[in-house]
Amino acid sequence: MEISKNSVNDVTVARLAGILDSSTAGDLHAEILPMLMEGRPLLLDFGEVSHVSDAGLRTMLVIYRQAQCVDGRVAVVGLNPDLRSALAATGFLRFFAVADDLAGGLAALGTSEAGTEHRRSVAA
Repeated sequence: MEISKNSVNDVTVARLAGILDSSTAGDLHAEILPMLMEGRPLLLDFGEVSHVSDAGLRTMLVIYRQAQCVDGRVAVVGLNPDLRSALAATGFLRFFAVADDLAGGLAALGTSEAGTEHRRSVAA
């Protein structure tokens, strides 16, 4: 899984690419936790994620719970139809602000587009 970190105004944007499963879920959690601790809103872009396993869904739940602990806000964008369906079936959609694209996610978090990007790969 590859994670690109981008700042857009006061929002940290994490663009994810690849597969979120048991082999990458822990690494994703380790990358996202410091972003949450910054105290800034977080936007997770799943536009290039091809599959999310049960372990990936559990990681999303942990991210939500940790965001609650720091009064953080998390938006999720770019969900493919299968992932959106899985999140709806598990009730996870209510945990996050959900939008179709970056602009919608930023609007849901109360900001607009413009920023800088940093890319990092997480070993699978």
